[in-house]
Amino acid sequence: MNTVLQLLTLKVRLYLLFSSFVALFFIETYCSSVCSFIDGLEKYELVLNLSAVLIFHLLTREILYRLFSKPWKKVSLVRQAYYLSILSWAIAGVAASLLHYFRYPYFPAGSHLKLLSSYWILGAGVLAQLEYVIFEYYYKAPFSATTTLQFKERLSRRILESLIIFTVAPTITMLLTVMRYNYEGILDRHVTSELLYIGLLSIAAAVSVAYFMGRMLRKDTEDIVVAIKAVERGEFQNTLKVERPDELGEISQGINTMSQGLLLREQIKEAFGRFVNPKVAESFIHQFVQEDAPMKMGGSKQHTVILMADLRNFTALTEAMEPDQLIQMLNAYFSVMVEAIQSESGMVDKFMGDAVMALFGFAECENPELSAVRCAQKMRLALHKLNETFQAQQLPQLDNGIGIESGEVIAGYLGSETRLEFTVIGSSVNIASRIEAQTKIVHEPILFSENVARKVEREIKIKRVDALQLKGIQEKVTLYTIV
Repeated sequence: MNTVLQLLTLKVRLYLLFSSFVALFFIETYCSSVCSFIDGLEKYELVLNLSAVLIFHLLTREILYRLFSKPWKKVSLVRQAYYLSILSWAIAGVAASLLHYFRYPYFPAGSHLKLLSSYWILGAGVLAQLEYVIFEYYYKAPFSATTTLQFKERLSRRILESLIIFTVAPTITMLLTVMRYNYEGILDRHVTSELLYIGLLSIAAAVSVAYFMGRMLRKDTEDIVVAIKAVERGEFQNTLKVERPDELGEISQGINTMSQGLLLREQIKEAFGRFVNPKVAESFIHQFVQEDAPMKMGGSKQHTVILMADLRNFTALTEAMEPDQLIQMLNAYFSVMVEAIQSESGMVDKFMGDAVMALFGFAECENPELSAVRCAQKMRLALHKLNETFQAQQLPQLDNGIGIESGEVIAGYLGSETRLEFTVIGSSVNIASRIEAQTKIVHEPILFSENVARKVEREIKIKRVDALQLKGIQEKVTLYTIV
């Protein structure tokens, strides 16, 4: 947990010491020039008094920093240090006026008040702001989103405070000087009244302008923060009104442009995901777009489960049905097949006419073979329900065969630099296709190899069908199905 004391590095302490010496020099020269009683003191005596106050101020500030070192709620650490700095200057002013009073009780009250106002206006007002900037500049704590959400520090308030202090403080000092000249008879009463009127009017105008400017700035910055948070949540449709011809307007326009770019990226990814698997689309965009990596073809070895599902007697259907009606049936069929595949964390690799090829093992899955077999069960159940719908619409019934194999494949991007396709290649892919073809011969809708059977036999009841010679495969392959 960060504390106020962590702000006080050696550099910061030296700057704080410097501001205290600035106050000593200014107060010594100012009070000597505006107060004849103080000016009557020996030079060393005034410096000695102010030096004692300086040491008292440094000790007071150190004590305050240690007493209130722990962070306050809803206040940034830098602002907390700023408040403590103001308090230390205020206490130093009281101490200086009391010391002055007890040492020189015969001085008029105005002399003591001039010393007090010097510490309050110069120290607590102007120099505390300088110390605030020093704290901000040297505070290197890591950025916290929580701090921003709680608005512990507002840019508008910082500007408002600075504008008011650096406008009002000098004006008040000049008004006090005018009042002193009037009291001493140097200025005419009418001139004093005029200067006081102009000064007070300037203060009122400065405070009003700073207030309304702060409100506008606060609203604009909060709108920008809200827009940024919306982008973080993935909401790219919201746009900021660009009504300021300054840096904030440029930032707003930049956020709008960024949101449009991100929205376009999501639309491209969504459209891309309709042609390839969404996981592949996301991976491709992340690798080649976000990371700005060069386009790289080829692949890597990976253990994968391949599922092939093919419609039966599809050629006869194409001859007997109108194209529009056939496409409608195929889309309905593929929709339920894809839903079953995705429900078991599978990935659709491609559609091949009336066939679909799915892969398991790319997403996080403890047993991809088991997921593939369960997917086959769901596909058959979904097809049964779909046929009930087709029967009600007096459409032909569909049937399919499903073959499953697992093994090592090469997975990656194949093609050319102008046309890429993500796919897998290897003997396991060919075997899965051959197994699916055997479903017509053995009259079992779901068949899988011994590689798959070993991984699912403890979870699902299976039975051995036969050891068959597959086309292009030298050794016979033992096939299994679900009981």
